[in-house]
Amino acid sequence: MSVNMPVALHSLAGAEQIGKFDSSELVCQIYDNLYGLPIRSIQEILPLPELLPLPQMPSSIMGVCLFRDQVIPVLHLAPQLDLQGEPPIPEEWQMVVIFHNGRLCALAVRDIIEIINYSREEVEPMPSTTEGEEYFYRGIKRTEMGMVTLLNMDAIVEHCHLPQREVAASKADSDLGQEQEIISLMRVGDIRVAARIDEIERILRTPKLVPVEDAPPYIKGKALRPDADAANPQPEDYFPVINMFELLEQREDEGGQRNLILPKQSALPVGYYTGVVEEIREISKADIAPIPPLTSTSRNRYVQGVLKLADELILLIDLQKVLHVCEIAMA
Repeated sequence: MSVNMPVALHSLAGAEQIGKFDSSELVCQIYDNLYGLPIRSIQEILPLPELLPLPQMPSSIMGVCLFRDQVIPVLHLAPQLDLQGEPPIPEEWQMVVIFHNGRLCALAVRDIIEIINYSREEVEPMPSTTEGEEYFYRGIKRTEMGMVTLLNMDAIVEHCHLPQREVAASKADSDLGQEQEIISLMRVGDIRVAARIDEIERILRTPKLVPVEDAPPYIKGKALRPDADAANPQPEDYFPVINMFELLEQREDEGGQRNLILPKQSALPVGYYTGVVEEIREISKADIAPIPPLTSTSRNRYVQGVLKLADELILLIDLQKVLHVCEIAMA
């Protein structure tokens, strides 16, 4: 049942039998395999939207999207389920929104098939699995469509490391949401990122960069301080330049305009190499959503949140935390 519009559960075959058996499952297709998700955990089924990728994430996490004013992670479990195929294509794949044990996330699936209902004794153990596969499976159910593997929702949600869903904001949070701040929006590869203007000292056209031997990939090179004597530069007049394309895992197109961002009140002299700064604008703090703590990693803690701007999601970057993650040290 390929669809390109929201799917209503009650319209699927088997929906009228929900509640008359021990269990009811939504049968989904991921590549050539069929999987069952418990109906009680399904909140909504939608076309897979364009996603905002997050840097330094495992391959099972495609990115985040906006669902009812919340930023939620979208999982693609092919690596965990040992499946091979082309990456999911927005509008051709579906997104099953899951609300389980107080957690909210979504799962990318190729197709929605139908609903099956069964008793406990009809579930068979997995024929043979590795220890990692057992973590994601509850068993199998044989049907006229073929063998349906039942996924373990506890394992999926645990894999996502999601906090409890926030039901209501506090008054302090509500008051904070009315405040305004000014951000700079810049293009880095296929995404736009934002930084707060009060963290930026200057935005320059990228000057000539000097290569640095044995530097890590995220160091683009070093640049001469704007106030240095260009005719007689000294070693201390140069500062490292962080390549935001590399850090955000974005492809750098050839020949595009580049900017160099100099941070304000930085502990160390440093610059940030980005695509063109497209605009500076005022936003409401209510439009900034925290990113779900998808994994326990310190490598992307510089992502402060996700800015909801019209129909676009934009990464909000903390420039000082970029500095800490890169562990820039004085030469």
